[in-house]
Amino acid sequence: METPVAFVTAHDGSRLELLVNFGILTGREATQAEVDRLARTITPTPDRLAISAERRHEFAEGTETVVNLVSVETEAEPDDIPRLLEVCEAWAAECAADRHLETLDL
Repeated sequence: METPVAFVTAHDGSRLELLVNFGILTGREATQAEVDRLARTITPTPDRLAISAERRHEFAEGTETVVNLVSVETEAEPDDIPRLLEVCEAWAAECAADRHLETLDL
């Protein structure tokens, strides 16, 4: 089973939140230019669009994980969701093709 790169984390009325597991493809954080490119790619431009990029550190017994995520919050109708997921996944794949880091095998 393949892990999705982009998925819906919240949908309440017309408010939609998507999460892009950016680091799974790229091994790095999204740059400001890449976030700007994603914003321009989401068309038609909604009245409300917020994009954030974060590096999340997760700790458990004997393990440490760093996850690079991009969150997209916008107003969208249910019919728009598949297109927005496709746009986010294509964007992440394009960014990975441009530049990616190999993970360390320790």
